[in-house]
Amino acid sequence: MRLTSEALDQVLQLHQRFLARKAGGRRALLAFHDLSNCDLSTRDLSEAELTGSRLRGANLGAASLRSALLSLCDLRQACLDGADLSRADMRGSSFRSAELDKAVLAHADLRNVEVVIYEERQAQFIRSLREPYGGEMLETEAPPLPHGTSLNLRSDFTDATLRHANLQGANLHHADFTGAVLEGANFAHAKLNGATFHSAVLTGANLHGADLEGADVTDAILDPAALELSELARAIKGVYSSKSDSELTDVVAEHELWLDSQGQRGKRAMLPKLDLSDRQLEGARLLLAVLPGAKLHRTNLRRALMAMSDLTSADLRDAILAEADLRGATLRRAHFNAADLSGAKLGPLMEVGDHRTDFPTNLERAKFVGANLAGANLRRANLAGADFTRADLTGASLQEARLDGCVFTDAKIAGANFDGASLARVKGLPRKV
Repeated sequence: MRLTSEALDQVLQLHQRFLARKAGGRRALLAFHDLSNCDLSTRDLSEAELTGSRLRGANLGAASLRSALLSLCDLRQACLDGADLSRADMRGSSFRSAELDKAVLAHADLRNVEVVIYEERQAQFIRSLREPYGGEMLETEAPPLPHGTSLNLRSDFTDATLRHANLQGANLHHADFTGAVLEGANFAHAKLNGATFHSAVLTGANLHGADLEGADVTDAILDPAALELSELARAIKGVYSSKSDSELTDVVAEHELWLDSQGQRGKRAMLPKLDLSDRQLEGARLLLAVLPGAKLHRTNLRRALMAMSDLTSADLRDAILAEADLRGATLRRAHFNAADLSGAKLGPLMEVGDHRTDFPTNLERAKFVGANLAGANLRRANLAGADFTRADLTGASLQEARLDGCVFTDAKIAGANFDGASLARVKGLPRKV
C-alpha cells in the first residue's frame, strides 16, 4: 500500500500529537506500507508500527525510531545515519547496503525470526527481499514460495556501513554483517552469538562484554589486540597458514613452471588463507593464482602479474600494487585501504581463449579508503558498492565501469574519466563528471 504524500503527512502529524499525548493524536500504523524512497529524515517515528514496511532507499537520517516496530522491514540502501533506533523491534529486517553511521541501536531487538507464509502480504514481503536492488545481483532466480512455507530470516546488514554506530546491549543473535563497515562501532554487552562477520571491517570496534559464541569472523578485519580478547575465544576464526621465504620462492617458481607449460608441469599456486603480510613479491608472476582470504597487508606487489587471480576478500591494506597487472581478477570485497594502486591495470583482460572472451575485473564492494589509484585503469570494472572515500583517483580511467552505489566522499577525481560509467546512487561525486 502506497500513501499519497498528503496522506502520509497527515499520518505523521497525528503521530506527533500521539507522542505528545495531545487530544486527537493517533499512532502511525504503517505496517506493510510502501515507503520506499520517502524522505523521513529528522522525523519522530518513535513507537510507530512499521512491521513489514518497504523502506528501500528511504531517507531516515537523524530520525527518531525509538521503540518502533520495524520487524520484517526492507531497509536496503536506506539512509539511517544518526538515526535513533534504540529498543526498536527490527527482527528479521534487511539493512543490506544501508547507511547507519553514528546510528543508535542500543538494546534493539535484531534477532532472527521464523516466518510462516500464510497470507499474500507476507509473500509479497519475501518476494521484495529477493528482488535485486541497486548494485545487487542474483546468481539464480528465486523459486516461488507457496503458502505454508516456513523461513528463518536473519537481520541482514550485508555491506552496510555502521561507522561509530552504538549497538550496546543489542540482541543480534545470528545477524549477518558480511562485508559491513563497523569501524569504531560499540558492541559492548551485545548478543552476537551465531552472527556472521565475513569480510567485515571491525577496526576500533568495542567488543567488551559481547557474547560472540559461535560468531564467524572469518576474513574480518580486526585489530591485532582484538584477536586476543576473551570475548572472541569461542568465535569461529579463520586459520591462516604461513610459509617461509624459501617456501614462498618455491611456490612462485612452481607456479611459473605451471604457467609456462600450460599446466603440464609445476603446480598452480593454491594459497587460500595464507598470511603473506610484509613480504617482498615485486614483479611476481602470479597469473591465475588462487588467494581468497589471503593476508597481504603491507606486501610489496609492485608490477606483479596477477591477471585472472582470485583475491576474494583478501586483505591488501597498505599494500604496494603500483603498476600491478590485475586485469580480469576477482577482488570482490577485497580491502585496499591506504594501498598504492597508482598506475595499476584493473581493466578487462581482452579476447581470452578460443572464444575470444573479455573478462572484466570484479571489484564489487571493494574498500579503497585512502588508497592511491592515480592513473589506474579501471575501465569496464565491476565496482558496484565500492568505497573510494578519500581515495586519489587523479587521472584514473573509469570508462564504462559499473559504479552503482559507490562512495566518493572527499575523493580526488581531477582528470578522472567517467565516460559511459553507470553512476546510479553514487555518493560524493559532483553532478557532472
